[in-house]
Amino acid sequence: MAQTFTIMRRELAAYFNTPIGYVFLVFFLLLSKSFFVLLSLFVNGVAEMRSYFSWLPILFLIFVPAIAMRLWAEERKLGTLELLMTFPVRSWHAVVGKFLAGMCFLAIMLILTLDLPLALWLLKGTGPGPDWGPIVCGYLGAIALGMVYMAIGAFASSLTSDQIVAFVIGATLNSVLFLIGFEPFVRMVRDLSPNWGGPVAATIQRFGVNYHFDSICCGVVDSRDILYALTMTAFFLYLNVLVVERRR
Repeated sequence: MAQTFTIMRRELAAYFNTPIGYVFLVFFLLLSKSFFVLLSLFVNGVAEMRSYFSWLPILFLIFVPAIAMRLWAEERKLGTLELLMTFPVRSWHAVVGKFLAGMCFLAIMLILTLDLPLALWLLKGTGPGPDWGPIVCGYLGAIALGMVYMAIGAFASSLTSDQIVAFVIGATLNSVLFLIGFEPFVRMVRDLSPNWGGPVAATIQRFGVNYHFDSICCGVVDSRDILYALTMTAFFLYLNVLVVERRR
């Protein structure tokens, strides 16, 4: 495990060695907090964060593949992947280390949004204040959602030496997972046939990230939702290992 954490620290430091990491942080914070102010305060007029968390899957479609696109593509472009593979480190050590680095960066982004629930608490006045259950579950769901998107983005990055291509592949795969859990799409599949439309739609929906993320945001932490996130993450990390092993 020492090799894994060494690679994780190396990759995490790389995000902050260039301005691009700070640009990601600032842009995400500006955009996400703008959604919070517009949706939660002005549109709904309610001191809660469910509207904010409902937009996170869409924001993550852009930001998580952007975070993950450099993990392997940059190694291949600079020719350092072969050097990395000559070190006494197993492929899964490198894969997990890079994945954890991306997740740490994503966690930093989410930590910097903790001023939002704090602002809700300060603005409560004499009212009951925000409901902390859905807020805690929302952040838990955001981490689970980020794990799935990050694993897919890292896998996409291992397929190419071009970061833009890696971003497009990762964003496309993540969009498919988002779409199949999106209620209008599920409704469309259900309406195709009165006989098989319903069962097919229900089966497809269970593979979508929205189906599992929405229940967590409602304050319900179901073991099936956590198992979904862990299974999808492990599956794409395994594919990532296979790609790296093939290039050794």
